[in-house]
Amino acid sequence: MANSYFQFRQFTIYQDQCAMKVTTDGCLFGAWVARELHEENKESQQYLDIGAGTGLLPLMIIQQNPECRFDAIEIDAPAYKQALSNITAAGRGGSVQLVHGDIHSFNPGKKYDCIISNPPFYEKELKGDNTRKNIAHHNEGLLLPDLLKRCGELLKEEGTFYLLLPY
Repeated sequence: MANSYFQFRQFTIYQDQCAMKVTTDGCLFGAWVARELHEENKESQQYLDIGAGTGLLPLMIIQQNPECRFDAIEIDAPAYKQALSNITAAGRGGSVQLVHGDIHSFNPGKKYDCIISNPPFYEKELKGDNTRKNIAHHNEGLLLPDLLKRCGELLKEEGTFYLLLPY
């Protein structure tokens, strides 16, 4: 059984209400993006996290780049509530605006300098009985072409898109 939390140096991620738990891939992805943004001196720009889950990625990136401002969207209500709690407990409520909703209908009224996402990616694998886990792990609710289209609509022309896929 997975731990109900994941401890980092400066914050704790609770994950007992999230279908998608913290993974090594997610941690490495967050550390890599944080370093890339820091080295490119892109700390004071506007960011979007599509599929915020536990809130891990914005918290990791803000830890290294405190001037970052994030919007983060999460479709799963329990994960949204847990991410909100994680972000608040980490003292980053002023840096991350969390939205409970679907990226397909998300209309922020602005474009972003950077978009990050660790989306559901299983396509044809066997699904389990847990609907929330299926949504978090399988791409039926967010197909890659749809994600790429939305990113094209929400990203500034000179913006950057960071995507974690197992291919």
